[in-house]
Amino acid sequence: MARIFPDLSEAQLQEIPSGAEARLYRACRDGLDGRLLVLYSVRYVRRSQQGALLDREADFILFDPNSGFLVIEVKGGRISRSNRQWFSVDGANQRHEIKDPIRQATEQKYAVLQRLKGRLGRRGPQDQLLAGHAVFFPDCARVTPLIEGDLHEEMIGGKNDLSHLQAWFDRAMLYWKGADTRFAPLGEAGLKAVEELYCKPVEVRPLMAVQLQDEEAQRIRLTEDQASILRTIGGRKQALVCGGAGTGKTMLALEQGRRFAAGGQRTLLLCFNRALADHLKAAVGKNSLLLPMNFHQLCEWRARLAQSQAHRDVLQQAHEAHPGASYYDTILPHALALSTEVLADSFDACIVDEAQDFHVDYWLPLKLLLARSNKPTLHIFFDQNQAVYRTSQQWPIHEEPLLLWKNCRNSRFIHEAAYRYFRGDSTEPCGIEGAPVELLAAPGLKEQALRIHETVSRLLRTEHVPPREIAVLVSDNMAKKGYYELLESLPPLPGGVSWARETHRVEGTLLLDTVHRYKGLEAGIILLWGFDHLEPDTDREIIYVGLSRAKSRLYLVGQEASCHKLLSPRLT
Repeated sequence: MARIFPDLSEAQLQEIPSGAEARLYRACRDGLDGRLLVLYSVRYVRRSQQGALLDREADFILFDPNSGFLVIEVKGGRISRSNRQWFSVDGANQRHEIKDPIRQATEQKYAVLQRLKGRLGRRGPQDQLLAGHAVFFPDCARVTPLIEGDLHEEMIGGKNDLSHLQAWFDRAMLYWKGADTRFAPLGEAGLKAVEELYCKPVEVRPLMAVQLQDEEAQRIRLTEDQASILRTIGGRKQALVCGGAGTGKTMLALEQGRRFAAGGQRTLLLCFNRALADHLKAAVGKNSLLLPMNFHQLCEWRARLAQSQAHRDVLQQAHEAHPGASYYDTILPHALALSTEVLADSFDACIVDEAQDFHVDYWLPLKLLLARSNKPTLHIFFDQNQAVYRTSQQWPIHEEPLLLWKNCRNSRFIHEAAYRYFRGDSTEPCGIEGAPVELLAAPGLKEQALRIHETVSRLLRTEHVPPREIAVLVSDNMAKKGYYELLESLPPLPGGVSWARETHRVEGTLLLDTVHRYKGLEAGIILLWGFDHLEPDTDREIIYVGLSRAKSRLYLVGQEASCHKLLSPRLT
């Protein structure tokens, strides 16, 4: 029996809309040799001649280590053709025009070849991969009347071939090989590369391994669509990936960085927030080929290297070139660009997370850092709805972004609260029900601070929640010190737990931070405070970020009217 992916049960086969495909699936599973790998319903995206992205699907791809691969397009019903038009007649004797299956199979074959390019090692002129295409009509006993100039006998299968499918496959592959001596077998190594590309599930470690005590610690398994995106962008030199809060952008960026580094590529893993950069550093650990930092840390590090190694003060030169300009938006990017003139080292890949907050002037120096590499790679992850620091963006990559559509972080109630403020492509919740958002309403800041203290104390003492799973986030960035001091002035927390101002991962402490600084991060329980002055229409981005930081439980702390307005906004 051949190996087949996905491995469907009989009940699942009966749910397939196309009975013809189900019949060929069974024949492949039961009638092909065990050496073959069969892929069913392989989805891919290609670009039209006009540049539009088109969704396509290959019905079956059969990989043989002794030869190559065959793409099969399947059509059900009674099939006929006339003047290059194809028709199918259903059980009700209704005639329907269908797409040209030969053209479909041909297109799918070249799409597979394109995706396999570079994955199977270098193949010379006498070491080509054998690739063929065929059409299969499981409901047709006689298929010879369909044979014409573009469809040879060996390229077509019918009902009678289902019972001896291996022989049919072998004839088809012999037809495509012919007398050509350039083809070399796919081989077991090639088959393994195909399995890695199409079949292997993708797992990545979560950014913060925090769960409530009643939830079993688990690793986040990406949905098949997200796994497919990671596999798709793996071989691209340039890629844009877009998704809302909780869709796994940071985890994908981190995993992609690990993969590049494991392949010997010197890789930058960049973000905008310093707090997120610290978390990425902790997640990466010691890895000389993977360097996580925020953009401004990169600029200052390179400026120090230029001073110590080349005795050139690039920061001073940037100040002289732009007197009075912004240090972060103009001076540092210019200094980074100047450093590439005097420092010989380079990077092979750059992965940018939370790129929506990058200034347009950041991209040129990053491209200069990659310019000396033989295989420069730039991958950008962004959320068009989280532009807290920027209001517009011009990407250095001119192509349609790949979309992440499933929220893997927030429970349902938190997802619904946060995504009321989301403007973008539809994003589905992860399926965890969770608990409703709780309101800690009080008229003034002192009373609100007391409500926070009471709730946190209960979570620590009664619910036995570890302090690392809780964070208090302040939305009022300009007045954050006053909020911090109100909580710190209250009696000590239970169990010797202390407050930690903007200091992460300190044992026995509970984090106080701002929503701005906490972008890209998450915690099991979030208490969101300091939003009484916010308006849902004008402050949509910061509200969206604050609400979406919570994984399992969310508390809103503020005046009662403000809390209800946040949960039931009237957005224009």
